[in-house]
Amino acid sequence: DNMFPHHENEIAQSEAHSGKRFVSHWLHSEHLLVDNKKMSKSLGNFYTLRDLLAKGYKGKEVRYMLLHTHYKTQLNFTLEGLEGARQSLARLNALIDRLQHLPESQEDHPELEKHLKKAEEQFGKALADDLNISVALAALFDMVRDVNSAIDSGVFSAGQAQKTLDLLKRFDSVLAVMTFEQDAPIPQEILDAFEQRMSARAGKNWAEADRLRAFIETSGYVIEDSPAGSRVKRR
Repeated sequence: DNMFPHHENEIAQSEAHSGKRFVSHWLHSEHLLVDNKKMSKSLGNFYTLRDLLAKGYKGKEVRYMLLHTHYKTQLNFTLEGLEGARQSLARLNALIDRLQHLPESQEDHPELEKHLKKAEEQFGKALADDLNISVALAALFDMVRDVNSAIDSGVFSAGQAQKTLDLLKRFDSVLAVMTFEQDAPIPQEILDAFEQRMSARAGKNWAEADRLRAFIETSGYVIEDSPAGSRVKRR
């Protein structure tokens, strides 16, 4: 299917339509499997992006699923794998959210610079090695673990939080899967319910506290408890 001039035609069509250079590099990955079978219209075992979006998946989750396997390795596309991609992105975005909402602190964690430098070096080295995305992602998630551990220690400055966010943004300039936008303001009704729940807990009115938590969660928000205190955020 992909013998000359298949891709050349695709590039020519795209450039004729846009009037601009289509790409600087063109690389074809191994063919895709779906549930361990060759994807084909005759078998009916294929998904369109619209199908996946209709199932509730986000474009970035699909992108992560497609890029997390080396281009020389066949990717077996399954909905279970897509759930795994969703969980991986949730870990990344949870760290971003945590860094954006850290309490003010001026004390630096002594090991953080070492963790960031190691991750940056390993990520770049892996991609320079024939786009070894698996090793690059492993370096990224090692950093996620180390940074979370550093934050948990209670010693982590605002400056270090910004440095970590800056590095994550550099990684994402390659991956384009993370979410850095600050959440829109939380409705006052939810904030009021959160404060009322805090008061109910302080007064040991557990039934009222549970009722308010349920209201907050069914409204699409979640309460996060940590050593630094409690806060409400979008689910």
